[in-house]
Amino acid sequence: MYSLLEMLDPRWSKHRRFAMTNTGLWESKYSLFADAGWDVVAFVTPINSFTGIQYYLADPLAAKAVSGNRAVFFKRVNYNGVLAFFGPNLATTDGETWGRYRKLSSPAFSEISIRYIWEQSVRIVNEMFDADPWTGEKTEVKHVPEMTKDIALLVIGAVAFGQETHWEAASTVPAGYQMTFQEAVMIVSKELLFRAGTPSWLWGNRETRKWIGLGGIASWGWLGSRMKNVAIGFAELERYMEEIINEQSSAGSKERRDLLSQLVRGSGDDVGDRLSMREVIGNTFIFLIGGHETTAHGLAFLWGLLALEEDKQEKLHQHLTAILGDKPPVYEDLSSLNLVLAYFYESLRLFPPVVNIPKHAAEDTTNPVSPAVADDGVSQLDPLAKPKSLFVPKGTAVLISPSGLHYNPRYWKDPKEFKPERFLKQDWPRDAFMRFRLERDRASVEGSRKWSLLQLSRWSSSDTKLPWTNLASQV
Repeated sequence: MYSLLEMLDPRWSKHRRFAMTNTGLWESKYSLFADAGWDVVAFVTPINSFTGIQYYLADPLAAKAVSGNRAVFFKRVNYNGVLAFFGPNLATTDGETWGRYRKLSSPAFSEISIRYIWEQSVRIVNEMFDADPWTGEKTEVKHVPEMTKDIALLVIGAVAFGQETHWEAASTVPAGYQMTFQEAVMIVSKELLFRAGTPSWLWGNRETRKWIGLGGIASWGWLGSRMKNVAIGFAELERYMEEIINEQSSAGSKERRDLLSQLVRGSGDDVGDRLSMREVIGNTFIFLIGGHETTAHGLAFLWGLLALEEDKQEKLHQHLTAILGDKPPVYEDLSSLNLVLAYFYESLRLFPPVVNIPKHAAEDTTNPVSPAVADDGVSQLDPLAKPKSLFVPKGTAVLISPSGLHYNPRYWKDPKEFKPERFLKQDWPRDAFMRFRLERDRASVEGSRKWSLLQLSRWSSSDTKLPWTNLASQV
């Protein structure tokens, strides 16, 4: 999005813009900051800022200061209202409520849970390989992200809710329901933006749906039919989750390892400290939605990179063969798959799934910023510039740019190149790398990371090259 002055005179883009779209931020990467001469760029805009100012950061020290101080830099929860369909959660709250949710949900991401993620991943991926068309000599994948999203949804759906999901979905609908649990999960995840982009009054509340009928929307034409299907999907998933919670609350869930069960039983002995049904459902939902998108796209980009660079693919294949041999990967192999982790991190560096991380200053404060550097990572574009403290007025929007950080040549040599081995070094620049999202619970990131390692190791440990035709053009 360019301002009128920029369209009349392109030289304005070298200094200040009035707004920046997510597409523009991704496409410009570090060049936006190099053009400005600093690892911070200011925008004067009335959009999403109380002061009319937006700061974009590609400086790891500044990003760490912003993400690490929730008292000074807060999250505008109205940004994420779309994610509160089923109840309040980590993504839609801040302050004390956010801290409470994080405290109560952290035990659900223990080593036991991560092992459970592994087991479900093995089962789902094996089911996929045993199904058509994977049993043939040649397989063509028409759209890799759709495939990886299906895998992610099935695994995370099972891990989050403890419901058995399968690559070839069961067609039997339980009595009293209009669709299976798996169908409801798929519809909600894939139609979330469609649901959010339509007025809430079209969908009604629970009482309205009961009065009109489940879904409550007439199937007039394509749009009406789609809305009705989406409405039923959301309503059915809500019913399934409530039923699961009620069953576990009455029968006990000490032996279950799914996220929802652990949230139900992990809320503490104090009644006032426990999560309500709405809060359990809301937080389980956010881990389902937030976890499957980042993991699925991270895998899709990595598989595309491997298809483009067969020498890298062959090196990874040799690494896996040396460690796994002819046996399938087991959970205990994770600590030895360091090269697999490096490949996955490098894919996330080149293609971060989050375009920006928005915060707002709760008070007048300052942030450290550094001058921009040239492609060699050493020479400053302005030789006379020195690091300084940037004044940030109260209410200012401060957005961390993952692509700006990941392509900053001060910290990454040849930042546009696919070089996974950079992550094998002990001193790789951790502060200049954002895995999925800084404010996501560390254990959740670890679980998604290990799940992704399994997918790659399971796929790459066969005796042949990765089984894709024209894969690079489909990512």
